[in-house]
Amino acid sequence: MTNSEARASKVERLRAASSIAGDVWHGTAPAPAYEWWYFDALSRDGRDALVIIFLTNFIFSPRYNRAVMESQRQSQPAQRAANFPAVAVCFYRDGRPFFRALNEYSPDDFQADATQPSCQIGQNSFRLIKSGDDARYELNIETILRCRRILWARLEWRVMEGNFFEDERQSLSHPEAAHHWNMVAPRCDVSGEIALIEPNTTRSLDFNFQGTGYHDHNRDARWMPATIAEWQWGRIHFPATTAVFYRYRERDENQHNTRLYLIQNNLLVVHAPQITMDETRQHYFGLRYPRLLRLQTTDESLMLTLRQQRIVDSSFFYLRFLSDATLETAGARPQHSTGITEHLAPRSLGSRWLWWLINMRIGSNGRGAFLP
Repeated sequence: MTNSEARASKVERLRAASSIAGDVWHGTAPAPAYEWWYFDALSRDGRDALVIIFLTNFIFSPRYNRAVMESQRQSQPAQRAANFPAVAVCFYRDGRPFFRALNEYSPDDFQADATQPSCQIGQNSFRLIKSGDDARYELNIETILRCRRILWARLEWRVMEGNFFEDERQSLSHPEAAHHWNMVAPRCDVSGEIALIEPNTTRSLDFNFQGTGYHDHNRDARWMPATIAEWQWGRIHFPATTAVFYRYRERDENQHNTRLYLIQNNLLVVHAPQITMDETRQHYFGLRYPRLLRLQTTDESLMLTLRQQRIVDSSFFYLRFLSDATLETAGARPQHSTGITEHLAPRSLGSRWLWWLINMRIGSNGRGAFLP
């Protein structure tokens, strides 16, 4: 890994890594701790986008947030993680949601490995398969949608570029007082089969997916609504380059930390760019976001421009976009692509009056969600 610009001297609350070895379950943390494994991909023809997330304690779950708040108020003994596991699968076609499955499971439905990257939640699972220098993640999905339909998928994320560096700050005296973000594999070749199975067992959709994907792993021992103020991040695959960025601030911090990671020819370069945000909008759920972002290095040799114009998922605390992106580097033609970007402001997750609405979008006990 090469650092093209100096990092901030203070200890950052978002601690980055890019490590397959660190992609295992860290399941001995106390009750507020959450952990998730994230996979996404965009199809080669540009029509389809796919997001799959395996979560230990589901950060959006009213049941999880209620349990954390009661535990903190009553000073109950800390519980182990993975009391509220969940699987989220979202599929977008032509810039619109096509299907969405967000289902919670019981603690007994959860299994994960602390030595090898793998996890199973109900009938859904992923595992790492390594052979020499080849590494790939095998995902098996079988989860329920609305109207008793089943989403079935067999997919593979083959690591093309990743596993760049460990978190060099693991030895700090308080290593858990931070959000740990492991950009395991920023560029993957994704392939496999996806099907929708109707209640009468017929298949209403059955097709092969081919595209370019991304995989990361997040964890934190702290309760998200009490720690993170705002988090904007995304990843874009250009023909020969992948760009990953974040803008992150915790509630007791005055300024955001911003990083831009460029991956090309299996080399990762980290930038600490200046960021400008324009065309601020307010979503009808109340969350404010910029439609236009520019990340530029101080020497002006590199600029990433993002237009967040297509909202494909939304809530009171979270937005997901399909964003148009342009990457400009000195001495080269501008590159254009579409990527997934996200905006999170989680404080409202502690608002009890929202829980009934959030619950209507979550399936549980073998039933799909009431709302899509």
